[in-house]
Amino acid sequence: MTMAGPKVPRTGPSTGGLRPPGALAWREYEIDLHTGHPIKLGFMLADPTQQGTAQLKRTYKAQHLGLLVLDGQRLHCIVWWFQQEDALTLIPRHGDSEIDDDLKEILPRYFAAFFDDIKDVAPDLQKVTLVTPKTGDRRLH
Repeated sequence: MTMAGPKVPRTGPSTGGLRPPGALAWREYEIDLHTGHPIKLGFMLADPTQQGTAQLKRTYKAQHLGLLVLDGQRLHCIVWWFQQEDALTLIPRHGDSEIDDDLKEILPRYFAAFFDDIKDVAPDLQKVTLVTPKTGDRRLH
C-alpha cells in the first residue's frame, strides 16, 4: 500500500506494547490539527475469538471490526468500525458526538496507516478502499 502526501507519524503500540483487553492489534497516532489542538487517534482491531466480537461480526456481517478512539482537549469520542466486503462503516458509540468534518478528512489516511501497520495480523484489510471525503475518488492506497 502506498499513500500520497506526507508520512503519517506513528507512536506505535500503546502502553509499552501491551494491547487493550479484547484487542488483536492496537496503534496510536498523535496529530496536531490545524486548530492547534493535538489529538490522539487510537485504532483497535478486535480479537475475533472473543465472544462479544464474534457476535458483533455476525450481526453486522463484518469480516473485521474494531474501535476508533478520538481523544483530545475538546473531544473524546469512541467509534465502532466494521469492515463489510470492501467498505468500512463507522458508527459512533451511543451518546458520543458525530465526527467533525476536519477529522473526517484525515481519518482515511490514518485507517490506511493502521491497516498497513497490522498487515501481518489482518492482511485482507489491505483490500479495503479508503477514499477522502471531499475528492470522492482520491484513493489512498
